[in-house]
Amino acid sequence: MDSSKPLWSSQPFKAVYTAYFLLKTPVHLLLLSVGYIVKPLRPLPSWSVRDNVHAAMARMLFSFWSATWSQRPVYTAPEKAHDRHALVDPPPDSYFTGALVASDLVKPVAVDAIWFPSPPSSNPAELAKQKVILHFPGGAFVLAFSHESSGRPIANMLNKHFKADRTIWAQYRLSGTPETCFPAAVQDAVSFYHYVISLGVNPANIIVSGDSAGGNVAIALARYLQSNQPNLPLPRGVVVFSPWVHVTATAGRDYDREPPSRADILHSSVLQWGADVYRPQAQLPLEIEAYISPLHHPFELSVPLYVQAGTAEGMYSHIRSFSEEMDRVGGNRVRFHSTPLAPHNLPFCHEQFGRKKEFEESLDEASEFLGPANGI
Repeated sequence: MDSSKPLWSSQPFKAVYTAYFLLKTPVHLLLLSVGYIVKPLRPLPSWSVRDNVHAAMARMLFSFWSATWSQRPVYTAPEKAHDRHALVDPPPDSYFTGALVASDLVKPVAVDAIWFPSPPSSNPAELAKQKVILHFPGGAFVLAFSHESSGRPIANMLNKHFKADRTIWAQYRLSGTPETCFPAAVQDAVSFYHYVISLGVNPANIIVSGDSAGGNVAIALARYLQSNQPNLPLPRGVVVFSPWVHVTATAGRDYDREPPSRADILHSSVLQWGADVYRPQAQLPLEIEAYISPLHHPFELSVPLYVQAGTAEGMYSHIRSFSEEMDRVGGNRVRFHSTPLAPHNLPFCHEQFGRKKEFEESLDEASEFLGPANGI
């Protein structure tokens, strides 16, 4: 992994760069707002002026966070969730084998979980009948967002449309040091999943979910559970939104080569930053590569996999290809949902882009796909 920090991440340079960003950005956005009135000048002419400006602002923020290594730009301490906060201890070492085995540097640790809308019941008989969504949030493996301002709206939508009793916001470790590169995030995913089962929740009532990099973690967890290495039962199904499936050593350049990336919300620098610090090294054994970058590494999965992507996102072609590869594996049940003109990560930005209806339609379709009609 490359953990060398950029100049602007250290003081006093960070303060100078921040001041420059705060002075420049409003002017830049104002000029873009005027320029985008002319439809051909918009990065995506079929989007409104507002949508194009929102996307431009997001790209600026991602670029700024990457330049300054600001890993928690909008963050709420987990302890502020009070009784909805749980400190999840990792299970015994025997649950971490193969690609997830602990090394001298990367070891399973306790992680923070936040429950929505309330903490789990203390009655095991009641828990056994309840449906729980285990959700891994995105952030390119390097960014964490508030479990309140980001997590609560997403959890509310998931609970409503999947008719779930609770969603657990599972913030895995961010990468940035040799101790937090792969397999740290997936080790944490195993810890979260083991924790939910240990409470008494029936695995058939657990839906594993994730957006963006969190979708990558959800897919990696599914791959690991399918291998039966941890001797943990599989969940009811896996639902991922805009999963980052092409996490290569050249992630930034790969993204920029995709035509929709010019208008999408992500900036290539945040993807390159994430790939640099999440990947242990540029060249990896095939088994490890498959967990980190699942595109072109399909696997057998005995539970349904639902994948959503927006046609206006820079990752669209990679996500579609991954879904097609998974669908070609004999016995797999895969549903790919293409949302027209949607940007990256609808769970995170559907409100800003006026795509709530499209997000809800995708959630309803995913719920139906994972329902009793599929024998789950």
